[in-house]
Amino acid sequence: MNQEIKSSLIRVLPFLIILIVLLIATKKKKIEVEELYLRKPNSIVNFLFWAMGFFLFVLCIEFALSHFGILDVNKWNHPFLPSVIRIFGAVILAPIAEELVFRGLILSKLINRKLNIHLAVFIQACVFVLLHNFTYENTLSSNIGIAQSFVDASLFGYARLYTRSIYTSIAMHITGNFIATIERFIL
Repeated sequence: MNQEIKSSLIRVLPFLIILIVLLIATKKKKIEVEELYLRKPNSIVNFLFWAMGFFLFVLCIEFALSHFGILDVNKWNHPFLPSVIRIFGAVILAPIAEELVFRGLILSKLINRKLNIHLAVFIQACVFVLLHNFTYENTLSSNIGIAQSFVDASLFGYARLYTRSIYTSIAMHITGNFIATIERFIL
């Protein structure tokens, strides 16, 4: 197995592990499925509002950043098989695993502790940012990335709350990661 494939698998492996651990924990009743909000959205209109609204929001932000010359995108330079692994990990596995952890478990635990929903969304968004921006550099691009991660995590949290379904935030997260991946090919 070449180094590029190994590197790609290592990037995807944590998300697979998270999903396996969550599956085992729900099967053994250590985590209740209700805690993860694995249920249909309360209405298709709400789901579409959040999903389409987020899609338009991301496009507007990315176009604005590009227009002002501050969109920092690294070109995609991976061979085919590692690319497939990385794209699958970034666009499918990471959003599902992260949403189940952050907007499923963490947000549910915070709300179950009788925290105000806005404070609960704020806290889970802060934790999301801390875990996503561990390579902080004091640059404009890095600061924009932190702000984007915080806003995205907050929107994902509110979407999960208002549609009463983790599927909404998963769809939004997949959309954001898909757009970010496509940018690496076309910009």
